[in-house]
Amino acid sequence: MTRRRTLLVSAMVVVAGCLDLSTDPSEIVAIQFLDLPWPSVVAGDTLRDASGAIAPLRAQLFDAGGDPATGDLEFLSQSSMVRVVEGDYVVADSNTTGTVNLLASTPGLQSSFRILEIVPAPDSIAAEGTITPLAWVVPDDPSTNTSGALGARLFSNAGDEPEGVKAWIVSFVLEVEGVAIAVGDTTQVFLVGDNGRPSWVDTTSAQGNVSRRVRLRIAPGLTPPDSAVVLMHAAYRGVPVTGSPVRLVLPIQPR
Repeated sequence: MTRRRTLLVSAMVVVAGCLDLSTDPSEIVAIQFLDLPWPSVVAGDTLRDASGAIAPLRAQLFDAGGDPATGDLEFLSQSSMVRVVEGDYVVADSNTTGTVNLLASTPGLQSSFRILEIVPAPDSIAAEGTITPLAWVVPDDPSTNTSGALGARLFSNAGDEPEGVKAWIVSFVLEVEGVAIAVGDTTQVFLVGDNGRPSWVDTTSAQGNVSRRVRLRIAPGLTPPDSAVVLMHAAYRGVPVTGSPVRLVLPIQPR
């Protein structure tokens, strides 16, 4: 055997040693912890979804072929502030608030963490800040033809003093001339976040604040309205909190 052939055979042996040719195609090799149904759970309550219904944690297992698989699945918390009951439902302690890490597990595998906030029960929402009229220019300039932030704050009044509720989803509706603008419609007037991207939901900050801006697109054939109305909706257990929806009117005028 020549030296070249000897080296080639040796290399093939090394490669073969790196491959697990005995792997069962049905063996579970990956686990994905799916998005939480809601970013927070109220102290003393069970984790719920956007409709207010009690909702389970979810995860997906995958086999060696990359296909969805079934198998033993367990959800765990790194904190005693919450309990996982009946296998996949999260119940929060009634006497605490804070942040917990959750993970999904199957024999030999664990998922990445999902962060869950424990918060006091939200019971009211109110406008926050001042409204500055949107003064538009021609030609269209996104930085100018976007309003300042229109804000609100979500509260819990369970304690001695009102407290902002963080990690709670608030949804928005934009109305122009009495007509609601469809979610995703960016033809002329639409809602954006602080980054300028279209968005119709926001998650409250650590102080309970949310906001959205109104973007007015100036283009031939489009007549700018003289105002826009932003409605901010917040609910708990499917029931609107006091003050919801907050109604904010934005004057719109040429510069």
